[in-house]
Amino acid sequence: MIKKTYSFTKEKKTNDVYTLSNANGMEVDILTYGTRIIRISVPDRKEKFADVVVGCKKPEYYYEENPCFGGTIGRFANRIGGSSFTLNGEKYVLEANEGENCLHGGITERFDKLVWDAEIVKNSLVLRHFSPDGAGGFPGNLSVTLTVSLSDENELLLDYKATTDKDTVCNFTNHTYFNLGGQPTVLSHELMINSKKITAVDEGLIPHGDYIDITGTPLSFLPAKPIGQDLFSDEPLIRQCNGYDFNYCLDRVGRGMEHCAYVYDPESGRRMDCYTTLPAVQLYTACKTGNFKGKGKKRAPYVNHCALCLETQSYPNSPNVPHFPSTLLKAGDTYHELTAYRFSVK
Repeated sequence: MIKKTYSFTKEKKTNDVYTLSNANGMEVDILTYGTRIIRISVPDRKEKFADVVVGCKKPEYYYEENPCFGGTIGRFANRIGGSSFTLNGEKYVLEANEGENCLHGGITERFDKLVWDAEIVKNSLVLRHFSPDGAGGFPGNLSVTLTVSLSDENELLLDYKATTDKDTVCNFTNHTYFNLGGQPTVLSHELMINSKKITAVDEGLIPHGDYIDITGTPLSFLPAKPIGQDLFSDEPLIRQCNGYDFNYCLDRVGRGMEHCAYVYDPESGRRMDCYTTLPAVQLYTACKTGNFKGKGKKRAPYVNHCALCLETQSYPNSPNVPHFPSTLLKAGDTYHELTAYRFSVK
């Protein structure tokens, strides 16, 4: 079932919250501002339902500065070094919003800061956005559709599609912050990521084409381990990021949907499995959420490592690294990628 459950006007625009629910009582709230996932209510091993998403107390608060809580990210998720790339012999200059680099699409055309159109189509919520040629410095008129559905197997499916009338680059993800147990941090959560290497980065967290074999290092989550086990180690990259903020290159066997990661909270028994068609996932352990001016869902301020993000994606800085998996979308072609988060109890 899907229904509109809340509306408000901000900056002369109507913002809606849609609630998706299934036969098991699981609920997911989607805010059209930024197509944000702002609530996921799932049971623990005692069948007690709770919200496992870190974010704002009220939908209106998402307009205030926050670390992309729950947002759909584009035109290009993650970082593009030097805020520029060359395509078909032409250089495109983007908006720098993290030093000299472009993060999550820049400034004026960040998908998580725009109101999307939404409609209920059968058992799915379909959200659409049109990004004009030149928006944020990116070429091409880009039409994006995100179809969100919730199954009776407690699987939340994100189905991304996009078309363009001019060759462009694109990379979409979702930036939901998960905490499966409601504890102040996720350090006790067990995490597995099916990856043996990450993209090496410079001081600005920009990859330039090299890889790091993480087998047997504090950076690896294969096999699974508690997030806090190595988070305070002397590993230089972890120290540089004050936690985990790395692009894990997935060990894929094909092109379809594959299991790439899981998170398990031993205290509540909640488990979340992640599946995707994409080549990588960015693990981010919420190092910079801060207090959020007291407007978070919890009375206490959010602290470092209060949540984690599993941002399925293409590799950062791909437009500038030819041997990375391509993020090129040609005119007339269709971008189509899937990500699913499936919840269960152990």
